[in-house]
Amino acid sequence: MDQNEIAQALLDRYVDDADRLVDRGVASPHDIDVAMRLGAGYPAGPFEARGAPSSAVPTARSAESPWRAVTVVGTGHMASGIADAVARSGSAVTIVGRTAASLDRSRAAIDANLDRSVRRGRLAASDAAAILGRVAFVSGVGSLPADSDVIIEAVAEDLPVKQDVLAQVDRHARPGAVLATNTSSYRVADVMQGVSASRQTLALHFFNPATVMKLVEVVPGPGGEDVLDPAAAWVDTLGKSPVRSADTRGFIVNRLLIPYLNDAARLHEDGVPIEDVDAAMTTVAGLPMGPFALLDLIGLDVTVAALSSMAEAEPDEERLVPAGILVDLVAEGRLGRKSGTGFYTQEDLRAR
Repeated sequence: MDQNEIAQALLDRYVDDADRLVDRGVASPHDIDVAMRLGAGYPAGPFEARGAPSSAVPTARSAESPWRAVTVVGTGHMASGIADAVARSGSAVTIVGRTAASLDRSRAAIDANLDRSVRRGRLAASDAAAILGRVAFVSGVGSLPADSDVIIEAVAEDLPVKQDVLAQVDRHARPGAVLATNTSSYRVADVMQGVSASRQTLALHFFNPATVMKLVEVVPGPGGEDVLDPAAAWVDTLGKSPVRSADTRGFIVNRLLIPYLNDAARLHEDGVPIEDVDAAMTTVAGLPMGPFALLDLIGLDVTVAALSSMAEAEPDEERLVPAGILVDLVAEGRLGRKSGTGFYTQEDLRAR
């Protein structure tokens, strides 16, 4: 296959998937276009690329959000990044961690990120100090602030772990607090199984790194339809762009991006060199990164887990079954950049 044929084969399936999301009512053409530009770095979304006029119509929402007191549960990379983004917007935020040590690591991560911004001339030192001063750190779910308007769970992407944490938060949060998850792999309804039926829930899926990436997928969970407008308005206050998705595995970006990566892996199984595929998608399609370089960046284990999760929800969709080469490389411990080798080695990447 030449580069044009490779690019066309992969893009055709991606566009078909986007059409299917619209047909199923998962998301609007506008939200899909915004999601793929801001969440995947594509030069244009699938509908914009075809010149579809409906893609320019945004989802209407209210101008005001009643959310003022924000709490983030978790102290890892995503939790700290979300809290950092909230504090940079001028709002106070509370991080709830399990231990003093984990809270110290979160504080150090935020401090280091702010220091990086100061060194690069993006923040004054006084502003960085003020931002860190807006972040409070408390230990244990029992220490949830009594006035929390929205509580965002951002712990490990492990379904039983998330369910347990959210059930605990539900028991300690005030009755009117909205409960959100930052999940990227699971349906909100599944994550919120242990949460009381009276609680308003949704997903606020931030992208990594949360302080930089402008996209947030806003997804209703059980009882969450009425909070979509306030949620989208709140995301606006962070200087980010909210897009709405129905509660389906992968939401918008991952549901389009992950199967595309699987398609690329299957092309390679059919004998197409990875270098040819990556070159086709960057030079012909104009994407910022080829699929195999992106697979190594995301992590092959993460990709296989996401595909397996989607395949469980859509058992008739053969394209969601992880390609054999992905499964084999994960079994060999070749996970991508984090393990030193995946489809490429570190030496390959340095030479590119």
